[in-house]
Amino acid sequence: MKIYHKPSFMYGLTFLFALPLFTFGIIKVHWWQWIITIAFATKFLYTGLSKSESEYQENIAKNYRSVAQELYGKYATIKLNFPLVILCSFYAVALFIRLVADFFIPIWITVCFTIVLSVSVFYSLSLDHKIKEHIENGTNIG
Repeated sequence: MKIYHKPSFMYGLTFLFALPLFTFGIIKVHWWQWIITIAFATKFLYTGLSKSESEYQENIAKNYRSVAQELYGKYATIKLNFPLVILCSFYAVALFIRLVADFFIPIWITVCFTIVLSVSVFYSLSLDHKIKEHIENGTNIG
């Protein structure tokens, strides 16, 4: 057995080693945590042990930044990390309001924030998908 991508293989082993901890009850988990852990272990082990998948991931990693810059301009990083920008700004403002003004944020503002955050996650995922699609197809940009 040959390891083609060592970091992915090590991540896969890390997730795989969590399963005995779940089995023996050292860490209490729900059924969905089992599924997520197995899925991540499988994904990373596949990338680490498959030559074609490791080459694919290396190609994506090598070209991702330049393709993102060409497709979305100099603010591509902000567009791709838009959920983090929204999350950090909301929590900074909310913390400031809570500590300085001693005022609780109304629930309707929190609900609106959650909706906007959800939309921004899907927006960033769609941009990420388009970038990977351009890299896969080898589409000439510009």
